[in-house]
Formats: sequence, structure tokens, C-alpha cells
Amino acid sequence: MSHEQATKGQDNQNQKGKRSMDATTALRGVNRKIKPFARCKRSTAQPVTERTCGAYRNGFLSHQFKPFWAYDGNRDRAEREFLCSLSNLCQYYDLPIPTAINGNFPQSIYHTYQAICEQLKSRDGKLQCVVLKDDSYNATLATIKQFDTGMTLYYIPVRPVWHWVQSSDGKHVAELILGIFAYLHQLVGVPFFADQSSYLASQYDYIEQMVNDEQDEEPYRQQQKDEIYTLTNAGLKLHNLISDPQRLAQFEQTVLNFHHTDTWELDWELVAIEFLQLFRLYPKRNIFDHIHSGLLYPADEDRISADQYISFYWSGDDCLSECLFEMINCHFQEIAYMDEPMHLQLFDTLPENMNPDFDFENRLFDLINKLSKLLSDYDYDEREPNI
Repeated sequence: MSHEQATKGQDNQNQKGKRSMDATTALRGVNRKIKPFARCKRSTAQPVTERTCGAYRNGFLSHQFKPFWAYDGNRDRAEREFLCSLSNLCQYYDLPIPTAINGNFPQSIYHTYQAICEQLKSRDGKLQCVVLKDDSYNATLATIKQFDTGMTLYYIPVRPVWHWVQSSDGKHVAELILGIFAYLHQLVGVPFFADQSSYLASQYDYIEQMVNDEQDEEPYRQQQKDEIYTLTNAGLKLHNLISDPQRLAQFEQTVLNFHHTDTWELDWELVAIEFLQLFRLYPKRNIFDHIHSGLLYPADEDRISADQYISFYWSGDDCLSECLFEMINCHFQEIAYMDEPMHLQLFDTLPENMNPDFDFENRLFDLINKLSKLLSDYDYDEREPNI
């Protein structure tokens, strides 16, 4: 696709009054006020929210830490480990060791823990303290610092790429973008809506149920059915393309071999180079590597997981998108907590250096933002896709 064709297409898009969808802005944040569904009425069916992106959770902790308070082990060992970690933590942060508070186990530990939490809070309001246990430790103090995702949906539209895959003019750019998608999907772990284990698969399924349950034959109803057919079949084909291990293996060469012919292609080349740099810096990093679900607020099991707010999806400007986002926001607004990347430091020993490093997350979310914005600028109906 030439720059002239792209500009012409964008003019058509503007004439249509396109409501631009930047998937990484606060407008799509989880606290957005919910309005009634647009052209998607409620039915007796319920969305399947139990689905989780199991394949993408391989970066989670290989063993699960648990909160200490559900304790049933050796008390002497627990107190010994707690006091040792307390000493290490206070030495590292140059804090006075709280005065011992008399009481029965584990209340004695809990009161001391509360005191050290207050001291840490006065030192750094974003630093949180927990007492953890696992197979190796009974009661060890740890600090947590979370990365702020901005309570935002990081959704990447794929409909423009589907159009370009089928176009002889667009294949040059499409191959480059598919390489980026392969990196994000296979290595970083970004879920794809055509994968039936993904969160968005359940949301699209629910929309399809609502559309099919409607008895009226309004003109927009057939449009919705056609869009569901298109996104289902195109999604499966795109998913197969970006799941190919060979495409990931050739990602670096694909970027290096790409040479732009106009300013429109230059935009894609520049963002691809940035993704390649991220890949080279962190060749094994997955977005779930530093997400430790349940460490904070363990009593509240209902939380927004990373595979729910980070994903590939079909489109932000089709006849289903308003219904999709209102349904997601309606689900999320009832949930108080969100799983975000975190820096976890145990104080079983005195650490040498524990400066939280969120360089990967900062770069990744910024690039997803750029990629989504570029794709959203061309997220409109060019023609009836061939399925």
C-alpha cells in the first residue's frame, strides 16, 4: 500500500465519522462509566469469564508463595526466619527494628509486621511489605513494588492487518507486522482472541449468543452476524500465521530486510526496529514473568488478570466494538484489584542491590501503545474480506 492510498483511505475513514479507538488511553480504562449496550441487547446467556489464558501463564512463579497468616507449621522456625528477615530489611533500609510486642504466636509476628509496614510506608509510599511462605521458607518478610499500567486496556486491533494480508499492495507491510505479532504472541505471551482459552474469546462468544438470540431482523443485525463470521474466520487464519515458530525465528531478519518506500512504511519500519531492540535486550522475557497473582490482597480472589487487559482483538471500530467494550468495562468495574508486574524482594538474606527495574515493562507498554495507535488509524472497512 502506498502512502497516497493510505492517506486516501484515512480520508474515507474520517468522512465516515470514525470514532477513533486508541486502545491504550484512559477512555478505555477499567473505570469508564458504563452505558446501555449499543445494538446488543441482553439475553439469558452469561459470558464465560472462567476462561483463562493458561498457555500464557508459563512466566508465573514456578512455585507459589502464600500469605503467612494461614500458618500450621513449626512455630520456632517461623519466628526465627521472621526475625532474621526483619533484621535484614531494617539494615537495608536503615530503619530501627520495632520493639518486640508481647503476645501469642502468630499475633506477635503480626504486630511487629504492622509496625515495619508503617515505617516503610513513611519511607516510600509505593513500597508494600508482606510475610510469605513457600516450600523453602516459613515466614519471610518481602517487599513489593508494582508497575503502574494506568488501569488501561492494552488491546491490539488486527483487522487492518487482515486487509493488508489479502492485498498485493499491503503484503510488504503485513509481513513486517506479522513478525511483530509473532514476537508478541509467542514470546511476550500476548493472548489472541481466536484462541478459545483467551478472555476475549469468551467475550466475542457472548456477543455472538446475544446477536443470535435476537428475534428482530433489523438491518444492523445482519451486519453484526456478517462481522462475527468475518472475525471468526479471519482470526483463525491470522492466529495460525503468528503462531508459526518459523515466523518468530525469522523476526530479526524480517525487520532487517524491510526497506521503506515512503513515509507511511517508514512509520512501520521504525516501530518494528524498536520491537527488535526490545527482543535483543530481553530475548526470553514474557509479560507474565513478574506478575505474581495473589501476593497482594490474597483474601480477594476476584482480580483483573493480565491476560484480560492485554490482548490482540479484532477491531475497535466495527459494529461490535461498542458492545464489546461496554461489556468488558461492566465486568471490570466490579473488581477492585488488578494484577500488574511487580518487583519482589525477599529478605531471607541481605540483598546487595534491589533497585526495581521495570525497563522491559516501560518499553513494552509504550511500544504496544504505538503499535495500537498506528493500527487504529487504519482500522476501517476497506472492502468485504475474502474468507
